[in-house]
Amino acid sequence: MINKIYVGTIAFCFLITIFSMGNVFAQGSEVAVLKQQIDALTRKLDAMESKMMTMEQPSPEAQTTYLPPVPNSETGGVLQTAMKDIHMGGYVETQFQNKVGEAQGTGNVGRSLTDKAADTFSMNAAKLWFEKLANPEGGAGFRIDMMMGSDVPYYFNNLTRDNGTTSSTAFAFEQAYVQLVAPLKFWDDRKILPHAVDIKAGRMVTLAGNEVIEGYNNWNISRSVSFGYAIPFTHTGVRASYTLFDGYLTVYNGLSNGWDVDVDNNSYKTFENAFSFSPLKDVKWTTATYFGPENNGTSGGKRFLATNVLSWDATSKLSFAGEFDIGNQPRVDIAMDDNFHTAQWLDYAAYAKYKFTDKLAAAYRFEYFDDSKRYRNWTGEGTAGAARDLANTLTLEYKPFQNVITRVEYRIDYAHAGDGDVFNGNHQQNTLGGQLIYLFG
Repeated sequence: MINKIYVGTIAFCFLITIFSMGNVFAQGSEVAVLKQQIDALTRKLDAMESKMMTMEQPSPEAQTTYLPPVPNSETGGVLQTAMKDIHMGGYVETQFQNKVGEAQGTGNVGRSLTDKAADTFSMNAAKLWFEKLANPEGGAGFRIDMMMGSDVPYYFNNLTRDNGTTSSTAFAFEQAYVQLVAPLKFWDDRKILPHAVDIKAGRMVTLAGNEVIEGYNNWNISRSVSFGYAIPFTHTGVRASYTLFDGYLTVYNGLSNGWDVDVDNNSYKTFENAFSFSPLKDVKWTTATYFGPENNGTSGGKRFLATNVLSWDATSKLSFAGEFDIGNQPRVDIAMDDNFHTAQWLDYAAYAKYKFTDKLAAAYRFEYFDDSKRYRNWTGEGTAGAARDLANTLTLEYKPFQNVITRVEYRIDYAHAGDGDVFNGNHQQNTLGGQLIYLFG
């Protein structure tokens, strides 16, 4: 508005001056010349005004802050304003896997939960997410993650339906929750106490473990054995989080239907507790615990899990991570012979990643998984599960573009089956894989 007044004033003064001079000196031809000059000047002023308006627009790289939406009937009303606050994105992940040094067949490929048959291409995942962040000073939001692909049955095949049954699926909602941020104004002057509580209700990914469902957020192509067998993937329930000591410590408390179930399959809930903090610069420690009944149809035998993850960015190029999990499940009939036992599993995993350049990096993972009762990876009577697993994985990553990730990986698995074979008569299996991921949003 100021720019328009300023430009208009200059034009008006110039016209007054020109016409005043014209009354004294101008003749017929001179008036025509002056009119042409006035038209040219007017066009220049219009161009200058347009350029100044463009300069007032924010840079695409500029940092933005949360601003509460204001309905405006001139721009489409409340619905259009609300849609501007909804962010979206996703990715497409494809993969190739093959066994090395042995007949291909259709046997196991590694011990990773999402490994496919040998010598095959696969469309692992196509994901689309929508999110509206709640105002951190108090407000509401939501998050929806829709996922399809060959990985989906591994993560969501056990989601219980209303009738207590499960079914295979190639499409699922990885997450779908409502977010509420409740401010605690009466503690604003106390830094050690929380100033707000972030509450989420619906289906959410677990807080356990170092690796996640989204492949691009992991350092390797394949998942660790512990990711597939030691921890849950999702929880349906409610979760509250808040910070203490001026943001130094983040605490999580939750209540859910259990491990990877949509509808509760017993009469008790599972408790979730976690805390995360940085004891040193560039070091982060997270501990999460889960306790509750996970057996279908019975509330006896409460399962316990404690998971610990430590990450450290040693330099701008070199990063490390470590994970230790321990779980316990009483009263399990592993062989379905009416003999009940207490099963316990534990695992260790160590990770390292080095960035040679902004585009090229290498990652290594060592892991050990102990499931002596073969409870977590038992696949049925007469089929052997591994009592102990050990694996080494080396991954090379290259990003030709900012939103494209390419990887190649070589993995060596060792497994002790106890009374059976894991790798079709072998205790070791080598695999070679490739991965291509496209990110958007």
